[in-house]
Amino acid sequence: MSNLSLRSAEVGRVLSVTNMYPTPGDRSYGPFVASQIESLRRAGLDTEVLFIDGRRSSTAYLSAPLRVARRLQSGGFRVVHAHYGLTGFFAGFHNLPLVVTFYGDDLLGTPTADGTVTRKSRFIRRLGILAARRADGLICMSEEMRKALPRESDRARARVIANGIDVAHFSPGDRAAARSRLGLDPQERLILFPNTPGEPRKRLGLAEAAVAQLAAQGVAARLWVVTRVPHEQMPDHFRAADCVVLTSDWEGSPNVVREALCCDIPVVSVDAGDVPLWLDRAPGCRLVERDPVAIAAGLRDVLCGPCQVDGSAVRAATSADRVVAEVLDVYREAIERRRR
Repeated sequence: MSNLSLRSAEVGRVLSVTNMYPTPGDRSYGPFVASQIESLRRAGLDTEVLFIDGRRSSTAYLSAPLRVARRLQSGGFRVVHAHYGLTGFFAGFHNLPLVVTFYGDDLLGTPTADGTVTRKSRFIRRLGILAARRADGLICMSEEMRKALPRESDRARARVIANGIDVAHFSPGDRAAARSRLGLDPQERLILFPNTPGEPRKRLGLAEAAVAQLAAQGVAARLWVVTRVPHEQMPDHFRAADCVVLTSDWEGSPNVVREALCCDIPVVSVDAGDVPLWLDRAPGCRLVERDPVAIAAGLRDVLCGPCQVDGSAVRAATSADRVVAEVLDVYREAIERRRR
């Protein structure tokens, strides 16, 4: 039995409660949560999923405590793992150890154009902080998020664990072959922009302005806006791109950056979330100011220069097996904390 299997056996059965999970109608919704759960299962952990789909109505959250209680009645569960702070609040009405993972705006808030945060996100953040106070284990995607926890005791026990990447899936590959599979022009310069419809914080307009600056300088390239692509198809999209650009107002720990680096694809990004940490591990990328001219300069460097990215350090630091081991440690610590 492997070390991970032994750790999984020590933990026992886990109920994963999440408001982000792929569905038949939208396989791009919360794939990082599904990927972590599948990695835990491969390590031998017995985990079930309870999906709270609050996209259509907030009443889904109001019924969550009863749904969690009914699922726990089947017995044998030792830990409840809530993905997202709001989920943690509604999934925490029981006597089992509770682990809450925070993903971004549930701690940092959703910014408005004037630099404040929206009223809705302030409310969500309050509920998430209440969940943190009840929780026996806390996981944050970035150090910035850990520091956003108001109580020192919560900050002290929170672990910074970015989502794991399946490095067997997200790995270097042949660009020409990827473009052929996707039906893309083999000669065109492609700047991949990972977009989420309905999220203005991604700042698509800023990326468009930067590419327009490039064109004015005589550098031909197309901004390739990628939206709602099933997760299993994303490696070919990264391999087909010449680079990835990120212009978000804020992020937690954007998976797309680490996934691109695992495929040895250069990234040009503004300072958002923990992006600087990962770009430092893959020389050849560019961290730029949040300005079209600066972004265009970074894009020109990676498109026209001898830019080669070695993502091996990122693959080693963010592999799914490494993250699984860290999450299992949080589960064991939460069980021990509840015993005291």
